[in-house]
Amino acid sequence: MSLRLVPLALLLGTSSALAFDTSKLIEFGSLPLDDLTPVITKSARLQQEVNQALSEGNKEQRVVCLGMRFPGQWKNLGDFRMSPYACDFGAKWLQIRATVRITDRHGQAFETITAKAMKNATNINETDLNWEWTTECGTAAYCAWHVGH
Repeated sequence: MSLRLVPLALLLGTSSALAFDTSKLIEFGSLPLDDLTPVITKSARLQQEVNQALSEGNKEQRVVCLGMRFPGQWKNLGDFRMSPYACDFGAKWLQIRATVRITDRHGQAFETITAKAMKNATNINETDLNWEWTTECGTAAYCAWHVGH
C-alpha cells in the first residue's frame, strides 16, 4: 500500500505550484517598458492593451516601469526585476501581478529567502498574469519612491 504513495509523493514534491513571495525582497527599481516584453507577450490580450495605450499616448513620452528587484546578495539573480510591476503611461498606470517561481539549475523551487536560495537560484518564471489599468501608481512602496523622484 505505501509503495503506491511513493509516485504521488514524488509528484507533489516537484510541483510547480511553489510561488515565491516577492514582497519580502523589499527592494525595487525602474526599468523601461521594453524590458517587460517577455512578460507582456505571455498574454495576447495584455499585449494588445499595451499596444493600444502606446498608440493613444504621447509619442515623446518614455514609459517607465517599476518592479521588485533581487538585491545583489542573490548570486545569479542580483538586480533582476520581477512582479509586481507598475508602468507609467502618462494618463494611466498599468499594474501587473504574476505568480513568481524561482528555481535552481536543477529545477528545485525556492519559496522563501534563504542562504541556499540566494546562492543557487538561477531562473525566474512569471505566470498567471493579472493586470489592471489605474489612474495612479498605487500604494506599493515603489510607487511612493517613484513619486518622490
